[in-house]
Amino acid sequence: MDYLSNLKSDFYEFAIQRRIVKNQYLDSLYSTIKSGDPIPVLTLTYSDKELSDHLGITEMDMSRIEILDGLQRTFRLWAYKVLAEEYSGEKDKEVITFAKKLKEMNSLLFESGVINTSLIKKMISDDEITRIKQAFISFDIYFIVWAGLTEKELVRKMLVLNAGQKAVSTTHQFELLFLHFFNDIKKHNREIELFREKDDKAVDIKNGRRATGQFMFSPFIVGLQSFVEQRPLRVSTEDPVIGIETESENDQFLYNLVFNIDYLTVFINLLVDLDKTVFSTEGPLGLEWFVKETTLSGILAAIGSKINFKDISNQKDLISATEKVFLNLKEIIEEKGFKIGTFRTEFSNISSMTVNFGTFIRKAIMEYTTSLMDSGDPDWHELFIKTQKEK
Repeated sequence: MDYLSNLKSDFYEFAIQRRIVKNQYLDSLYSTIKSGDPIPVLTLTYSDKELSDHLGITEMDMSRIEILDGLQRTFRLWAYKVLAEEYSGEKDKEVITFAKKLKEMNSLLFESGVINTSLIKKMISDDEITRIKQAFISFDIYFIVWAGLTEKELVRKMLVLNAGQKAVSTTHQFELLFLHFFNDIKKHNREIELFREKDDKAVDIKNGRRATGQFMFSPFIVGLQSFVEQRPLRVSTEDPVIGIETESENDQFLYNLVFNIDYLTVFINLLVDLDKTVFSTEGPLGLEWFVKETTLSGILAAIGSKINFKDISNQKDLISATEKVFLNLKEIIEEKGFKIGTFRTEFSNISSMTVNFGTFIRKAIMEYTTSLMDSGDPDWHELFIKTQKEK
């Protein structure tokens, strides 16, 4: 009870944790507690550099505690604690009113499926609701607490702890690997608004219901990686080289120049400016098209291909080269646009049996953009045919 009573009000919003998910096996956790059977240890992170050997969980500053592994279990235990504490003798006929009160307090209790009206009714009729508190008091939970971890180390720990769990999607794992950049961007730049898979507006953003400057985090990062590697890439956690480790010293030097807040600020401003230009020339279709991972990967790979990174020796040179290629494309788009309407028509004619959509579109968009930057006059129809033949 000490642990649950001292949780932060937003304990389930830790940035590198996934959202609360439905899981019928975890929902039986209270029965496990009641029977006295052990549950796996919970792994916490403490923001102080070190822990005193004499500290107990009630003595630590819980505002500095985050749940690294065990969020789903903690949320379910906390939900039952809330259920017990808010119960004030309601009878069967008052279950709906009681449930409505709980939902108004925290809708996630019901949205997650942890609490529902049938469960409340059964616990009241069995008088089990009055025994929750004692069951928790009589039960011991064991913890592992890591202190002084960097964000990069937090991400690594979480991926190791969650290895093999399907609940962590590939996209979310990718976000975790680069979370330290995400936090820096949010703190230092207001030109861009990045959304993650667990954010409520994620579906809208992905489908183009957005303002300029609003992107999904993973497509933004994979676009940046495509820019640096000068080829269209996709979201992957199998080879997490950015900001983590690279095989080549030259690559490491370049990534160190790119992945810092000064360069990212310039890059973001240029990307948002390009987003606005696409919107001004293409309208709502531009908002829908320029937010997709395939689009950002293809366009940014093309832009990056116009920079000779081997000649870059310092950040000033990199910023100058980046500004030059971005502004060049911006001027071309202002004049010619991307002709997204034609792109959509050609895309609708592709047979999914003959091509890999993602790979095909990334490559086609990169080639179209490259041709534009080479002062060409590319045609989507001809390019789609050409790309299909090259598959």
